[in-house]
Amino acid sequence: MNTQLPLPTQFFALISAIMAASYLVLSLVLYVRRREINPLLYWLLTFLGASAVWQLVDFLFSPSEGFLSPLAMLVLLASKLVLLMTTAVYLTRTPQRWWFPLGAILIGVTLILSYTLPQTLFVNPVTDIQIPATAGGVLFLLLWLLLSLFTIRLAWHDYRRTPFPWHANRYLFWAIMLILIVGGEMLLAFTNPAWIVIGHLTRLLASLGLVYAVSGYIRFDVRSRFLNIIALSLVTLLSAVPATALLWFLWQSDDNITAITAVGLLLLTTSVLFLFYQPYRRFLEQFIYRNFIGSQFQTNQVIRDYTQAVSSTLDVERLSSVIIGTLSDLFEVSRGALMLVIPAPEGDSSQVNGTGNNQGATGYIIEPIPAQGEMSRRKQSLTAVSPFVQTLARQAQPVLQYEIDFNPDYQEVKEETRPWLANWQMEVYAPIRSGDRLVGFIALGPKNSGRTYLANELELIQLLADQTVAPLENARLYSTLGEQNEKVRLLNEDLVSQNERLEVMDHVKSDFITIASHELRTPLTQVKGYADILAAMNEENALTRDQTRQIVGHINRATLRLEQLISAMLDASQIDVDEMQMTFMKTQTETVMRLALEPLMKATRERRIRIERQGIENLPEIYADFKRLVQAFNNLLGNAVKYTPDGGKLTLTAKLIGNEGEQYIEIAINDTGIGIDPRYQTLIFEKFFRIGDPQLHSTGSTKFMGAGPGLGLTIAKGVIEGHGGRIWVESEGEDKQRYPGSTFTVILPVRPPKMPDLPASLLEQQASGERPPWLIG
Repeated sequence: MNTQLPLPTQFFALISAIMAASYLVLSLVLYVRRREINPLLYWLLTFLGASAVWQLVDFLFSPSEGFLSPLAMLVLLASKLVLLMTTAVYLTRTPQRWWFPLGAILIGVTLILSYTLPQTLFVNPVTDIQIPATAGGVLFLLLWLLLSLFTIRLAWHDYRRTPFPWHANRYLFWAIMLILIVGGEMLLAFTNPAWIVIGHLTRLLASLGLVYAVSGYIRFDVRSRFLNIIALSLVTLLSAVPATALLWFLWQSDDNITAITAVGLLLLTTSVLFLFYQPYRRFLEQFIYRNFIGSQFQTNQVIRDYTQAVSSTLDVERLSSVIIGTLSDLFEVSRGALMLVIPAPEGDSSQVNGTGNNQGATGYIIEPIPAQGEMSRRKQSLTAVSPFVQTLARQAQPVLQYEIDFNPDYQEVKEETRPWLANWQMEVYAPIRSGDRLVGFIALGPKNSGRTYLANELELIQLLADQTVAPLENARLYSTLGEQNEKVRLLNEDLVSQNERLEVMDHVKSDFITIASHELRTPLTQVKGYADILAAMNEENALTRDQTRQIVGHINRATLRLEQLISAMLDASQIDVDEMQMTFMKTQTETVMRLALEPLMKATRERRIRIERQGIENLPEIYADFKRLVQAFNNLLGNAVKYTPDGGKLTLTAKLIGNEGEQYIEIAINDTGIGIDPRYQTLIFEKFFRIGDPQLHSTGSTKFMGAGPGLGLTIAKGVIEGHGGRIWVESEGEDKQRYPGSTFTVILPVRPPKMPDLPASLLEQQASGERPPWLIG
């Protein structure tokens, strides 16, 4: 540095050197406090380093080249660009990849133009402000202003956008620091040394604020502090108004007033002020703080009313409404819920103690009980070592969402809860602990006013949470008792249903003897009768070749019928032990349906039953056991033909359903028959079950109301389920006059049966007798 420079120049150079050293010290402090290098720390360290270089360049060159030499302005612009990137990372934004290259290009172009454009553009009309008079200086100034405003806009936009007050407070603090940095840099343009010193200090203190914000997390409410200062100032000023007015009145009174009278008036004034000052100030504090800070509350009265309300509540849903309703009235919140922490089913003895250690815990389930605001009631499963549960169980005070997001001590909680806490949109979590065990917590959303929860408000929330332990335990016990009673009721209903089913099946087993004997006796009688005829005619040598052929044909048909009955019984027994052998190959569904219908065509023509087919030819190939599938659909179609009156109609509808990952074919067989009583719509798939009086049994596989051994639908169900499919029936009921008909629906997977089965939602709906909505249309 040139020691022969004028004193003001030496002073400015000294200030620049001090500022450069100060920014270096800030960099060191930041690095020591946050040793791990993350993107935010990296960018802020770069900003502080660029600021130190800027001040160093200003120290070396500005005394000789005047205020803000081109090199110093270049470094200043670089620091503004780095500050923009720092702000974007701090706001948890993803900086656009083109931001930094574009900013660097603009700075480079500005530097080039500063040397190519005219060096003197105008004469500075303002002597107190150092405005660059060159074209390059003006370009530098415009780019500096653009970068400054864009950076401030980022922080201000996030401040206005976030619904969480503490998050908004964090962004507001950063925006204020950015404004102070810009304001401090603007003050450096003045020629007055005092303004320059203030500008340097302002920028340095704002940079210190950025370091504070990055090295920890903002622990005070900027807006509340500001409102408190305004409220305190108003209270102080208005409190002094009466005394000031009275003293001014005495001052303006008659100059002839005697000393004794003045002393008496002064004593009287003092006495009046002493008597009325405290009530007057208390009134001012209540009025102003109510409007600036928020409503005040009497803690004891709130707890008393709350305890009375929750002590008489034995329903968890109602308890959640009382809790959130009370807090909503106090703090004007529109979102809130009671969250139950339930040990996993296999870990009833699990608990979390005050130190966060688990004793036999296997996991936890958080069950939301919403009271205000729309939120999902989906339960959240947590591990036995859940940091979130441990944190709530360990500390007897509310946890803020802001702390989870930004406090380094809650990093593990943030990593665990990031996916699902964001969906709740809550601001405060107050633990409800029974001894050392966490039984639940109160979740509250942000205030409608946008203000943060104050310390006394958080303390009140925790007090109410502590008062909730016993009512919550009682409500859960009462709810558990109600659930057990409901389970007992359902079990009783199930027992009644099972008894009725057993009675029906007992009759079925009894009827089977009658039906089986009839089914077996008929072909056996035919075999025996024709065998006797054949023997008798053979003894008399009266048999011709045509007669022999006819008799043998009758015997073969009866034998075939016997073989079919025995095969059906064997198939049914294989279904029971899950030993039905299947060979899968690519199969055309249209061919299966054609071969299944072929044996029935003669009967349908004789009985004038029309058959309509829709969409079968459009089905893709599936992997299936061709022979078994023909057998299953032949049984289904034969059943429809038997219970459809002459002149009726069968409709076969087929379509492809599902998505690319899980494709299925749906085939619906609709008839105009007598229908099926809802009581029997599951029993018809049981072995040997048939509707009707077994005493009226008649052999006939295709005639109207003809009967069989009751194995056709059982085998069809076994074959279809062996393919990984499902079958069910829908019918309004049985009516032999109106003929409401029935619809048998079959779902078969396109892919091999070794692939995943149908979705669980479909299975549940089938079990409940409902038609899955995704299969409609």
